[in-house]
Amino acid sequence: MTTLAQYERARAALAEATRIEQVLPILDEVEHVKLYARQIADRELLAEASVFQARAERRLGIVIAAAKEAGHFRQGKRGKSTAEELSRATLEEVGVDKKLSSRAQKAASISERAFEAMMTARREQVLAGKAIPATISEVNGSRAIMGSRQEPDDSLDYFPTPPWATRALIEQVFGRHLAWPVSSWRIRSAWEPACGEGHIAEVLREYFRHVFATDVHDYGYGGQVFDFLAHEGAYGADWIITNPPFGEKTEPFVLRAIDQARIGVAMFVRLQWLESVGRYEAIFNKHPPTIIAFFAERVPLCKGRWEPEGSTATAYIWLVWIKDRAPMAPFWVPPGQREALTRPDDVERFTAHPVIKRTIPLDSTGSPISHDEETGEVREEEDTGDIPAFLRRNKVTA
Repeated sequence: MTTLAQYERARAALAEATRIEQVLPILDEVEHVKLYARQIADRELLAEASVFQARAERRLGIVIAAAKEAGHFRQGKRGKSTAEELSRATLEEVGVDKKLSSRAQKAASISERAFEAMMTARREQVLAGKAIPATISEVNGSRAIMGSRQEPDDSLDYFPTPPWATRALIEQVFGRHLAWPVSSWRIRSAWEPACGEGHIAEVLREYFRHVFATDVHDYGYGGQVFDFLAHEGAYGADWIITNPPFGEKTEPFVLRAIDQARIGVAMFVRLQWLESVGRYEAIFNKHPPTIIAFFAERVPLCKGRWEPEGSTATAYIWLVWIKDRAPMAPFWVPPGQREALTRPDDVERFTAHPVIKRTIPLDSTGSPISHDEETGEVREEEDTGDIPAFLRRNKVTA
């Protein structure tokens, strides 16, 4: 049987698999297909096989959950128990090791929509040569499967957003492009769910009364540590603004943010992220962005740090969703923002690990007080209700 025929047989078998012993051989077969795809340098086949492997693991997780519910497996190690319980097998005894069991059950717990979004991203990663799927090595004629490459838990595998790029979102996209009615400016809080070392959250503190910063890892900035995608609670922030995780988590991140934010969402992503049929079906068809804000100048990102003098060939954009607001024409953030929106102390503060927090004075209502960037003096601004200071400076009217 050829490898491609083997793959087709595995796909057909998975559609009918209802028992663990039916799914495990399918996982074995898809590993051989992936090995063959690497040998012939066929990224299309490798991408399809990688996605199929994830689907097979998800099916395994569903089967495991059903078997546990039916009482077919004994939990934990052997010990003193009833004869009936001791007669049951453990997952390891039927060929499912702890790592596979964990991956499978985690995949099964993800919603169908989020899982499909992750599969679209995984396929695109492999096609672009950016993903390193599980590998196979032959040892004494037997198969040894190595797990997918993962960054250590404490790895700084993130790309901080330059502070001026976030200020451009607030001052240019919100402040100049959007003609907000006064009644719409209920903005009091922002949530940064992938805060890292604080590069976006610290800028948001310049504009929002309350900024809630979280991340799945503790990068030292001081925000709460939890997984935005797995967290079940809702914090009711007016805005969710972030540079989301790269790869297969981006789409689930966007969908959850749209569901959680009270007013709107702003995501800093690559221009290329607008492409793909899968992403259109998963997000843009149902949730078209209100604004697509292109940068006329490039925004350089560097892994693990901000490089004030950095450069890049990659184009980035802000995607903004505002609830109950129809899509608007694309907007270009004009050139010159890098120079105009970089503050004198940015290099000192935003190249530190983590970002150095600035003490921001608040007025009697708890709102940030604006300062003159040249003199440092507090600006005297008339009370104009709920319109933020940056809108008043830019003279935006209803």
